[in-house]
Amino acid sequence: MAHLDTHPGAHRVHLRHAQRGTWRGLHAPERRRPHPRRRPHQPRQPRGIEKAIAWIEKADFAAKIVVAGNHDLSLDRTYQIKHADGWKVEAESVDGCRRLLTQASSITYLEHAGAVIDLAEKDVSLQIFGSPYSPARAKEQNWAFQYSDRDADGIWSAIPVDLDVLVTHSPPADPATPAPTGRTAAGRGAHILRWDEENKGCALPDGATGVEGVIRSRWADPGAGPGNKKQSLLDLAGTRGGRVLEARRETAIVNASVMARSFGRGAKAFHKPIVVDLVLPTGRREARP
Repeated sequence: MAHLDTHPGAHRVHLRHAQRGTWRGLHAPERRRPHPRRRPHQPRQPRGIEKAIAWIEKADFAAKIVVAGNHDLSLDRTYQIKHADGWKVEAESVDGCRRLLTQASSITYLEHAGAVIDLAEKDVSLQIFGSPYSPARAKEQNWAFQYSDRDADGIWSAIPVDLDVLVTHSPPADPATPAPTGRTAAGRGAHILRWDEENKGCALPDGATGVEGVIRSRWADPGAGPGNKKQSLLDLAGTRGGRVLEARRETAIVNASVMARSFGRGAKAFHKPIVVDLVLPTGRREARP
């Protein structure tokens, strides 16, 4: 989930990756793996989604972008078609849950789709694309919004190149850098990639990434540590010791997982949201037809 805010000298994006139980009143569908001899659990009904939406709408931000994930069975219209042996999901419940999100006036719900977010106070527009998809790594998982290897190119080629922010449920396949940003659930971190402009548009050999190098491989979190009340800020505006991204050459990758400890591994522990300060050109843009 991403919150957008206006901030003197920059534009601020608050990034949070939701997991069940991470916020008071925010409930996702049931996540228990069904026992092979038991009836699968029914995902939660619209009441749980209503609580989540009410919590998000109370937040005071200029815009709020929501992207679903692999546990959001009640938002995946194709889930029951793909996974007849998975959790029981009623079509009426899916339609109702989706309507609650799409009709929320202060929320932009993106399901592998783009949007232009206007920040009128700053006279700028933000081009955003959001996708809930993640790769299916095991047939027995039966999660929502997952794709096979053969469908990967078609899914990701639909993402426009002229974006300011790409919000995904899962981190990118990024062979140029190791964990923590490459880990899915409990990973957290940020780094900046610089693209290989000389070979742009050329076929790359096997194993090549198109990445020239890593500008900043390890992000120093100013909000880390027990009792630290500072924000977890990634400064891409150059206002607090950071550096401005070079347009068309660099990309900042952020894994904003809120989980500090995976479930089943002791007491729950959570990270702060990651705040990213950006510089955007002035002027408004029109949404694509």
